[in-house]
Amino acid sequence: MRSGNYIYLWVISIFLSMFFTNVFAQDDFIIEDEKGKFKQRFELANDLVIVPVEINGRELSFLLDTGVNSTILFSLTETDTTLLNNPKVVYLKGLGVGKPLRALKSNHNTVKIGQAVNEDHSVYIIEGGIINISNRIGVSVNGILGYDFFKNFVIEFNYKRKLMKVYNNEVYNYRNCSRCIDLPLKFYKDKPYIEANVELNNGVSVKVDLLVDSGSSDALWLFENSALNLHIPDKSFEDFLGFGITGSVYGFRSRISSLSLKKYDLDEITVSFPDSLFISAANSFEERDGSVGAQVLKRFNSVVDYSKKNLRLKPNGNFKDPFEYNMSGIVVQYNGYRIVKSGDTSTSDFQIERDSNGITNAYTTSRNVFYSLESRYEVAEIRPESPAALAGLMIGDEIIKLNGRPVYKFNIHKIIQVLSSKEGKKIKLEIMRNGKLVEVEFRLERIL
Repeated sequence: MRSGNYIYLWVISIFLSMFFTNVFAQDDFIIEDEKGKFKQRFELANDLVIVPVEINGRELSFLLDTGVNSTILFSLTETDTTLLNNPKVVYLKGLGVGKPLRALKSNHNTVKIGQAVNEDHSVYIIEGGIINISNRIGVSVNGILGYDFFKNFVIEFNYKRKLMKVYNNEVYNYRNCSRCIDLPLKFYKDKPYIEANVELNNGVSVKVDLLVDSGSSDALWLFENSALNLHIPDKSFEDFLGFGITGSVYGFRSRISSLSLKKYDLDEITVSFPDSLFISAANSFEERDGSVGAQVLKRFNSVVDYSKKNLRLKPNGNFKDPFEYNMSGIVVQYNGYRIVKSGDTSTSDFQIERDSNGITNAYTTSRNVFYSLESRYEVAEIRPESPAALAGLMIGDEIIKLNGRPVYKFNIHKIIQVLSSKEGKKIKLEIMRNGKLVEVEFRLERIL
């Protein structure tokens, strides 16, 4: 089984965008506050921005994704679809084998995010759980919100504080900023692109057009192109890259010397090269050389301004963090709950009884035991010949402890950090396999 190191939603974004481009016009989001601005906290899961979104009075969680141009719903039950207005059946055909995918389209919905509201919004619903990323990133995600939201506002993102500020276009003022860079945005089918330079391992510098894709937890994707001298480096490994509507996408992962965004260079950056079948399908819809994802974006505080076609970036505290693949070779996913003993209390009653021989002390004790539901995590994928694979770890193993601590005390993001932390670091896992506890030990190994 090939294994990815994160959840690469970029593939989902691309395939969904193929079908949902400019199908119909929609009314705009407006800010209800008279000041024309508001703040919104968000959650970071695998570096992806997750925000609360209310649809027809029902609060859900959405991935905020610059790489898609329509609002997509998934991970809903059949009952949940009743919250949408008059959904109609549509059929979608994507890359890969299989029958066309059945979906629903619903118009005239009221959608709110923070203090922004759209009372005539259109939503597509992917049925049947075909796309379920919640178990891989450890938080509930019901859908994706993209261009429909970004087009109306100027949005500041602060990844360190997990905070975004949303402004009406006429309210926002650009401040003088010596450390900032402004990258012009080009749009194709409502998706933003920037120009950048990549330096390959042979010292060759290439100018590339990259999709800005906040819905990808990867750093950089490049498409092989002989005319641009874009080739897979010799040091690489084959891997699973992401999910499409009707199939998975594979390719190669590697590392290149740098990605340059004007005066800022990101060195030794990790990169993925999707296979030729994917490249052919993607480029039939849009001409580009790859994409830049959340592992790059999180290194900057950013201003996303679709109206002025501008992306402003300012390095933050993440900027100098190294780019690393998962050095264990395993992908962990959330898998429901386990009942865990969380504590107990004891109470005692003291009684005195007298008899003919004197005094007898009698005690009665009662004990209350408390339990809680805690997250379960299991091994979803294993990279062949990785440290975890060589140590005997298996797909389906439930992780009970990580380096001596109960694993439910971690979230998936923290688990990924531990498994990518430092070459040579010892990892000790206590796992449950077929009802038996097994201990597995290995050391992290830098793959490239």
